[in-house]
This record gives sequence, C-alpha cells and structure tokens, in this order.
Amino acid sequence: MPLSTSTTSVMNNDSLAAQLFGGHDYVGSLFEKEKEAVDTIEHIPSIEYSSPTFSFIDRFVDFLSSLPWEVYAILGVVVMAYIIYQLYRNGLLEVGYRAKTADVDNPDNPFGIEYDKEIAEALKNSDFTSLVRLIYLRTLKYLDEEGRITWRIYKTPTDYASEMLMPAFSTMTRHFLRVRYGRFHADSALYDEMCRLQSQVQKGGQA
Repeated sequence: MPLSTSTTSVMNNDSLAAQLFGGHDYVGSLFEKEKEAVDTIEHIPSIEYSSPTFSFIDRFVDFLSSLPWEVYAILGVVVMAYIIYQLYRNGLLEVGYRAKTADVDNPDNPFGIEYDKEIAEALKNSDFTSLVRLIYLRTLKYLDEEGRITWRIYKTPTDYASEMLMPAFSTMTRHFLRVRYGRFHADSALYDEMCRLQSQVQKGGQA
C-alpha cells in the first residue's frame, strides 16, 4: 500500500531534523536548553533596594539599643538638672517677695532697703555715691513691681538695661556702674541727673 502524502511529509521532516541535529533528539535538546535557561535565571542573585535614610535609622536604632542602662540614667539626670535650672532661672521655683529678700547681705539687692530713711541719711551726709546707688536700686525695685523687668540675684545691671531697651534707663545703668564699680566721683549734679532719669523711667521713658 503506498504511503500517504502526510506520512511522507513527516518522514521527510524527521529526516531533515535528524540531519540538522546529527541524529540527536532535537525535541529533547530544546527542552534541556529551556531548563538550563530557567536554572540560570533562578540563580541570578536578587538586588534589594535599600534607602540610605532607612539604613541610617536602622543603624541608629541598633546603636541606641546597644547602650547600657547607665547611659540613659545619666542622660535623665542631666535633663532633670537642666529643667530645674530653667525653672529657677525663670523664677518658677521662687516664692515672690520672700525669695527676693532672702539675700539681704547683697548690697545691690533692691529689696529690703528702707529707701526713705537711707536716702535722707545720705543727703544729710552729702554721700552722693550712696545716693546714686540708692536711686538706681529703687528704680530696679519699681520696675520689678511693675512687671517691666524680672529681678534675679544672678542678673547684672547690663542684663536689665538689655531687657528695658530704654535710653533713660541705659544712662542710669552706666552712671551706676561707673560710680559703683569704676570709682567715679559722684556729686550733686550726678545725683540730680539720676533723679531726673528715674522720673523719665517711671513715665515710660518720656522726658
């Protein structure tokens, strides 16, 4: 029985394949090549994207976790000391007039002074150095009571001048510092000038 055309075509195709692949199983060869390609792809190392920011945060967290508890205890003490210092600096740990008069031995503490009595005594003795001091300290006390400054034992006259930013008070401060610490000779003219400046300060800096 003669072979059909389709059968002959298959045989011819098989013969052509055998010639091309040298008698090897070309179907099997193709399968093996695909398998090798898949294996190669699977063995390619994956590349993970890592953000520099998150990498830094992770390292920082790891560093904090590695610190001993003593370090945190010391940091806690430092923070508490800083808070207490700020409360004291801003007067939140003081109790009004009693706290301000506690340091009565400080000659430049404006509280606890009998101004009328001491000024009268200084005028009687023509003690203009004491008069300049008393006028200035009385002005500090007035400004604190009016809430225009906050008197503190650790503050300097220059600190108060910086708080006020008032020319009249700045001039008073310069006179006080020159007489009190610069051994500048005070006279009746300077005393009158201090009284005039004090009046300007009480009026808000207006002449």
